[in-house]
Amino acid sequence: MAAPLAAQDAAHATWYPDFDEAAKAAREAKKNLLVDFTGSDWCGWCIKLHKEVFDHEEFLKPIGEGYLLVALDFPQADEIKAKVPNPKRNEELSQKYGVQGFPTILLMTPDGEVFGRTGYQQGGPAKYVEHLNEIAVAGKASLATAKELETKFAAAKGEAQIAIVREAIELLAKATGETIGAEVFEKLARAAFELDKDNSKGLKLAAIDALLRAGKLDAELASSVTALDPKNEKGIYEKLVLAQVNAVEKVTEALASIEALDALGIQSKEIAKELYVPAAFWNQRFAKDMEKAKKFAQKALDLGVDDNPQLKQALEGLING
Repeated sequence: MAAPLAAQDAAHATWYPDFDEAAKAAREAKKNLLVDFTGSDWCGWCIKLHKEVFDHEEFLKPIGEGYLLVALDFPQADEIKAKVPNPKRNEELSQKYGVQGFPTILLMTPDGEVFGRTGYQQGGPAKYVEHLNEIAVAGKASLATAKELETKFAAAKGEAQIAIVREAIELLAKATGETIGAEVFEKLARAAFELDKDNSKGLKLAAIDALLRAGKLDAELASSVTALDPKNEKGIYEKLVLAQVNAVEKVTEALASIEALDALGIQSKEIAKELYVPAAFWNQRFAKDMEKAKKFAQKALDLGVDDNPQLKQALEGLING
């Protein structure tokens, strides 16, 4: 077994740069893995986390009792890239675990089952160790709940399955990006599409609402919303448009969706505000349509933005500019 050797420099020599090698070593040592997805030469928060926490014995000693440390580096400099043993594998793992920013810190078993997810935290090494211990306990409990629901669902039928899906929907609605087991809650929530196709039990609508809140937008979900609430009479179509705008790739398509929804009528004032504000600025900056920009800016102001003086000033400036 090769000794762990950091990809970026000798200061991180306690970190494995190769995930699969670390996983093998963790199985033999009967330890878990702490995996750091980092950008060692460009990510300011990654560098800060190492300097404030990871480079200190006050962190390394207690964490080393239960974890092997893995640094999966995504550097920009060619000389540092050359030291990364398996960049393709790092990218695969980044995709697998849904890494969307750096640093992302995952706590997992040697078999890759995640029970903790976090990032930069202030407070130094001791406080970070405390934080990791807390999320590990909570994560393992959430993971156990997810597994239990999955097992029960597989064995259940009829109303029992529906009850389990309702519970999963409730858990998904409360989930955040760091909630462990959320992918299981999502899978069970989607079972509502088959169990309650016509929404006669209200299960399908509840599932859609929870999935949209969790940002789990895809073609199946969009199609279900459009079929269930095409005129936004239930207020669910507007949540779809908001989710689409938040995940926007093409501004022109987002603006068209906002205009179409506005014509139908938006039931939630908060959702309306969240849509009118970007519509105002996107029409100004990208579409170069000042008439529509001013229209949506005024709509946002009419809903009230006094709690955000800077936004209010920007919207008023757009109208009067």
